[in-house]
Amino acid sequence: MGAEKTRRRVGVGLLGSGVVGEAIQDLLFRDLKGQIGNDIALEIRKIYTRHPKNKKWFGKHQELFTQRAEEVLDDPGIDIIVEALGFQSASQLAQFRDYILRAFANGKSVVTSDKAVLARYGKEIWAAAKKSGRELRFEACVGGGIPVIRSLTESFAVEEPEAVFGVVNGTCNYILSQMERGGKAYAEALKEAQKKGYAETNPASDVNGSDAEAKLLLLSLVAFGLQLQPGKIWRKGIEDIQAVDFRYARRIGGSTIKQLAVAKRKGQAVEVYVSPALIPKENFLAAVDGATNAVCFAGKSSGAGRGERDSDYVLVGPGAGGGPTAVAVLGDVCELARGERRFGGVPSLVRAGALKLQPYEQIAMPFYVRFVVKDRAGIVGDIGHSFGRVGVNISEIWQLRHLEDELHGLIEGSLLKQKPQEILPFVMTLERTTLRQMRKALDSIHNRDYIVIDPVWFPIWGA
Repeated sequence: MGAEKTRRRVGVGLLGSGVVGEAIQDLLFRDLKGQIGNDIALEIRKIYTRHPKNKKWFGKHQELFTQRAEEVLDDPGIDIIVEALGFQSASQLAQFRDYILRAFANGKSVVTSDKAVLARYGKEIWAAAKKSGRELRFEACVGGGIPVIRSLTESFAVEEPEAVFGVVNGTCNYILSQMERGGKAYAEALKEAQKKGYAETNPASDVNGSDAEAKLLLLSLVAFGLQLQPGKIWRKGIEDIQAVDFRYARRIGGSTIKQLAVAKRKGQAVEVYVSPALIPKENFLAAVDGATNAVCFAGKSSGAGRGERDSDYVLVGPGAGGGPTAVAVLGDVCELARGERRFGGVPSLVRAGALKLQPYEQIAMPFYVRFVVKDRAGIVGDIGHSFGRVGVNISEIWQLRHLEDELHGLIEGSLLKQKPQEILPFVMTLERTTLRQMRKALDSIHNRDYIVIDPVWFPIWGA
């Protein structure tokens, strides 16, 4: 009874009862019974969801559920709002922003797992948090259960960041892992990811890179003080990658393909982009398998600055899922419940405005380019001359012998009409070149009559 009397009670309001919201309820209603250590008792006072009767805990806690978000946001007994709504379309983000702003106006701090709303409206939201004297926490927005934000803002608080990069979308990583390991076509690997719950019915935000982009914008803010909007960085999805690309990757230095999110300092500018990349097998990121996430950090003070080739710190763990995300959310809630203040505004290791975004046309790196052309003489020479005219140098040319089944898979995966004997896949690797040059080179051959499908291209990491 004595411990119970000294335990401070903190009211929590929950917006959302989906995968993450339900996992939070599991922890507080069932596993923890609301008791955090010897000092805190977290009490869920209200849960907003559009369809309460369908929810797991509705039967036991019917009085807590509401279909009106205002009942959560305006409840005077609630100290902390947890926003775990998850969005189905971008049109919902403005409403979610308004919920967060209303919570601040009512004197409540907020914990969110919604990276998309912060990526789009972060500047406004952080300004409102500072004005109201409240805190915004978002550990679960990047890396699921991996303590990425806390590590950057606390453990690396005195570091001068050089790079933060890694695998931050478990859906893409699972799809690419299945394509590499089982030789599966992209469509087949995607269906398997959906069946196992790693991909949504509409997987666009994952496979086109927009989910990774939202996470990267938050990492760029925390590491480099950049306040960027979605659509302002170079972003490339994985939809065009086929099983044949992994076969070429193995032949090119024993490499594989991963989707990377990268923010890397170049003097007073920062390169920021999301793209698939060819990664050597000896690189740590090549071994990140399935739905796992990994975030690497390189800092100047600790002797880093090696960027692509190595990093000082690697944070690895489950990047998604209700359980890991709920743990990250409640970690933030517990800090707030104990009165710990960290941010008081925009959280970043570098003063906002001190660095600028590198124009993506100036980003320079080596590239992998896979062509599918009509099988006739003179094509490789013509492509080489076209590249040379815009200052792009070819490093190597790879033309493997393909079985008919492999060609059939490429035809089906790329929705081609040709027969196997009518196409010829081959790969060029290019020396370091800018995105501007790269696009100019590809534009110069776009309308050639021998091009069967637009070339598939992405950077070579660490070269």
